[in-house]
Amino acid sequence: MSWRTKRKGRRCEDLLDENLPRKLLAALVAEGHEVDSVKSLQLAGIDNGTLYELAASNYDLCFTRDAEFSRRVRLSKPAARLKLVHVVIPQVRQDEFVQQFLTAFRKADWSSHKSGDDWPAE
Repeated sequence: MSWRTKRKGRRCEDLLDENLPRKLLAALVAEGHEVDSVKSLQLAGIDNGTLYELAASNYDLCFTRDAEFSRRVRLSKPAARLKLVHVVIPQVRQDEFVQQFLTAFRKADWSSHKSGDDWPAE
């Protein structure tokens, strides 16, 4: 199994920032992924520092569209477990965004991704 689906004998756990479409959570769960979102955890408005601490303690991947958040993580000492993923899929209708995300996600090899880097790479 790839790093994307299994890590150290357990499934990879993912977190979606509140700036990602609501439908993305349901789509990833439907594909069998263990995913939470800032919205599903009722943490809307959480500041980036607190979000990063939460994600670093509990998740393997954290997806965000926040370029400044990603830049700050890229410049800091990365958490051992967490990879922050800066999603750069252009703004489109929610259903189209979710399809583009899922297509790229299915092909992703997270073992080579550096925390804070843009994804998907062109």
